[in-house]
Amino acid sequence: MPSRNACAWIMAASVPQPPAIASRIVLLPEPLHRFWISLDELFADVLPTTWGAVVTDARFPAVWDTNYARVDVAAEVSVAQVEAELLPALRRARVEVEHVVSFHHEAHGDLLAELSSRGHRISWDLAMVLDGTPGRAGRREEDIAVDELLPGDELWTAATGSMRDVFGVEPAAAVEQLVTLERTILAPAGKRWFAVRDHDGRPVSLGTLLVRAGTGYIDNVATDPAARGRGYAGAIVTRISEESRGAGAAGPFLLTDPGSTDVVRFYERRGFAPAGFLASTKGPMPVA
Repeated sequence: MPSRNACAWIMAASVPQPPAIASRIVLLPEPLHRFWISLDELFADVLPTTWGAVVTDARFPAVWDTNYARVDVAAEVSVAQVEAELLPALRRARVEVEHVVSFHHEAHGDLLAELSSRGHRISWDLAMVLDGTPGRAGRREEDIAVDELLPGDELWTAATGSMRDVFGVEPAAAVEQLVTLERTILAPAGKRWFAVRDHDGRPVSLGTLLVRAGTGYIDNVATDPAARGRGYAGAIVTRISEESRGAGAAGPFLLTDPGSTDVVRFYERRGFAPAGFLASTKGPMPVA
């Protein structure tokens, strides 16, 4: 198993990262891990392995998060071990991107380093969890109406626009597959969308809640550029947090970019605290 210092070197040196990542190792909370495993069970094919699982769904070849290796164990795992199971499954699903997610980056330094040496991009997500009572950062947010959007044309039109125009998802096929995933799999599984509307009644700020394995997860938080700075996203996050707590779920949790300090502070002002780091890699499939 790589040493703590080896992992810190990989975190700090293989890709530019905020110093805070390299300075501490924080294990991800088990409720978030259980949520992730339960989420993967919604997809077409889940192949258990000695180190975690290979998840694929040929309906969504352009969606990385439905076609990847989930490395669960807190022990050293080699690239050869992962790829022996992952690559055949990705080829069967006609997936062109190799995606690996580590839930124990502290043990997977060599795995991450080898993939990085091939040109795969290492990304870090900061997990955050609501610590205490859901709270608003200012009184202005208390007066903002947050509506729940039911599955239908209004919701899917708003979701499509948010993915394309705010998150910058591309190509168009990826947007289409993501919306189909939301409509046909995640909505029936209980994923809920919340929105703030503009004066014309159009949703201009969105956020979602999904509860799986007794754990709440917040995602898809985004506001149209022209509607920012009005407290809309904060009102949505607080509403979702209240809904999650009201359902008796652990958390809620969310993932954010640790390098986006303004976003991290946004969540901290609403009662969220750092809870660990998730490492992932993406790169082209090797030639068969």
